Amino acid sequence: MLLSPPLKMLDLQPVVKGEFQFWEKDRLVCRLCPHDCALQEGDEGLCGGRRMIDGQIIATNYGQICSLLLDPIEKKPLYHYFPGCEILSVGPNGCNLKCKWCQNHHFSQAVTPTRLILPQALADMVDAVDGLGVAYTYSEPLVWFEYARDAGRILHERGLRNVFISNGFVNEVPLRELLPFTDAFSIDLKSKEEYCYRHFCGGRLEDVERTIKIVYESRKHLEITHLLVTGVSTDLNKLELLVKWVAEIDRAIPLHLIRYFPANKYDEPPTDLQFMSEAYKTARTYLDYVYLGNLWSGEGQSSYCPHCGELLIRRSLNHVEIVGLDGNLCSRCGASLNFVIQ
Repeated sequence: MLLSPPLKMLDLQPVVKGEFQFWEKDRLVCRLCPHDCALQEGDEGLCGGRRMIDGQIIATNYGQICSLLLDPIEKKPLYHYFPGCEILSVGPNGCNLKCKWCQNHHFSQAVTPTRLILPQALADMVDAVDGLGVAYTYSEPLVWFEYARDAGRILHERGLRNVFISNGFVNEVPLRELLPFTDAFSIDLKSKEEYCYRHFCGGRLEDVERTIKIVYESRKHLEITHLLVTGVSTDLNKLELLVKWVAEIDRAIPLHLIRYFPANKYDEPPTDLQFMSEAYKTARTYLDYVYLGNLWSGEGQSSYCPHCGELLIRRSLNHVEIVGLDGNLCSRCGASLNFVIQ
């Protein structure tokens, strides 16, 4: 959705009021994410969301929305969190990683037109469409910290949900401050190789692993995505390392294996379908719930009970039908399962 042009930076300052707290005034270093950007007057952080203005780091992306859509929650992807519901999806420009194959690079690595929507107005929009809540998505929502925190408080007061679709590259202190106002995360684990993060994405694996563990330990709903990038993550041995690591945390965490398509600065062909099928079988050896994304049909779409094999949720294109769940219990064997149902 194309939105109106952004406000000038001077117009934004009264909205933000310099409330960004994760910076060191003596050294002028932003501490929101592990890049720890050192900024001089007029400099912009690597994420594109904050700038040094008059000796303060200002969140210039506050309330600036470049995309706003009412989506099925399955598109996030979240398959175990209020399946079949719709959620208002919003996102800013910018990201603190620079993945060469980014599927949303026109938002994350470019500047597109935005519209200012303050937290109260965003909550009113959710009420108007009778949505589940807000999904912060499209680019990297954790660089939208101040806005997501403020909107999250209002949404929670109204009994609405906050969902983050994130790369997980954030420092621990701001993450923990945000957790009380969040309900679910879909975190993209790009690889279990440090080389992949540093060479292709400009980040660090250990920081993302830390985020995943903190989110899991906080008892927020968690699902993980992994893009099967041709020539980078199309190796079953590498995949096995990743799924074993997830299983060590909890084998009931849903894993979404996503088909890659050429995008941004990476032009290898789309993920081979036969490899996706093999990856699905490998991951299911270790994990209870594995799904295939960007396929829209075939295996890896529906949910089954890991204990008795009962069909729980049937998915076909945009159709979602709950057929074997009684709350979060399997209607056949009675097992308690990792689902949050409305």
